[in-house]
Amino acid sequence: MRVVLYTGKGGVGKTCVAAATALRLAEQGRRVLVASTDAAHSLGDAFDRDIGSEAQKVADNLWALEIDPVVAGRAAWGGLQDYLRTLMTSHAESGIEADELLVFPGLEELFALLALLDIEEGGAYDVLVVDCAPTGETLSLLKYPERFGDFIERALPFKRKALKVGRPVIEGVMRIPLPQDALFDELSGLVDRLERLRALLTDTERVSLRIVTTAERIVVKEAKRAYAWLGLYGYHVDAVIVNRLYPEDALAGYFDRWTELQRTSLSEIGDAFADTAVLRLMLRQGELHGEPALREAAAELYVDIDPEAVLSPAGGLGLHASADGCELSLAAPFFDKRDLDLRQDGDDLVVSLANQTRRLPLPGHLRGRDVVGARYEDGTLVVTFEPEPSAR
Repeated sequence: MRVVLYTGKGGVGKTCVAAATALRLAEQGRRVLVASTDAAHSLGDAFDRDIGSEAQKVADNLWALEIDPVVAGRAAWGGLQDYLRTLMTSHAESGIEADELLVFPGLEELFALLALLDIEEGGAYDVLVVDCAPTGETLSLLKYPERFGDFIERALPFKRKALKVGRPVIEGVMRIPLPQDALFDELSGLVDRLERLRALLTDTERVSLRIVTTAERIVVKEAKRAYAWLGLYGYHVDAVIVNRLYPEDALAGYFDRWTELQRTSLSEIGDAFADTAVLRLMLRQGELHGEPALREAAAELYVDIDPEAVLSPAGGLGLHASADGCELSLAAPFFDKRDLDLRQDGDDLVVSLANQTRRLPLPGHLRGRDVVGARYEDGTLVVTFEPEPSAR
């Protein structure tokens, strides 16, 4: 299954672009599901019809779905959630406060993404088109499986054994219920699903992200940051879509100043994303919703381009070793070196771009070797390690 995800700053029109793309693919004979993981669903508004949490047919070869994070959450960690609720109310009456406290920030969006894994593994469609939350912030939550995996492997067997021995004593003294083995199995299963989801989303041959922006300075800067952050986490952005471009003849008079501003933004986009496909969509004369309008927008946007294709090759994702094996490079475009931070934690590199941080395991040949220097040049972070003991 081909998976194409659309993200971007809120209000740039990513939902309509995703809907238009899905409609065009369906008309080309592909079986397509377009799904929204955004908590503020507007996919139904784009198609001018009600769309719920069950996939429903909206056109020939096209189904639509607005993922309900509550339903997805129950499927992902229902047993663990029930245990936490019991634990929180073991010495108090159950109330709405307990349910509210169990909605941790970001979990709803993450569980919506997990629903995508179920869709992909179900294999019922040729293409999955996803309308993501703004700026792809929820994708950064996928760094947690990397941290939880080692904990689950090492800690859970010990915890299980300890609870089997001490459960009667602990429950009798503290008067609180302790988790059963089934809850540990559920937690292990949740982490496994998160890791499978991350493996899917970082498969550059099958999965692409596309950033939707407008030709406004602030929005373009947000798109550049999103591009760099997504690359840091190993996601492949194969296209940038510039939406709502004004025809120059419509900017005469009062809006004349916008002509130069738009040209400047388009020039910046062209320079910044020189190695990435840049598609353009003009501002419509009417609102972009309903099948006829979506069909027209898709025809203008893609012209002779296949929306299902990988529109740009995967470039500098991940760490790349130098010929002598003493340097690693990581693409980190659009940032000032003052926004970069680097530290070594055992056999991991911890890299920060502004307020986003990623833990990157070192390749085998560099484990046990210390970082001796780092530099930032031409949008790439280059880290130097001490030579192998035999080469010193």
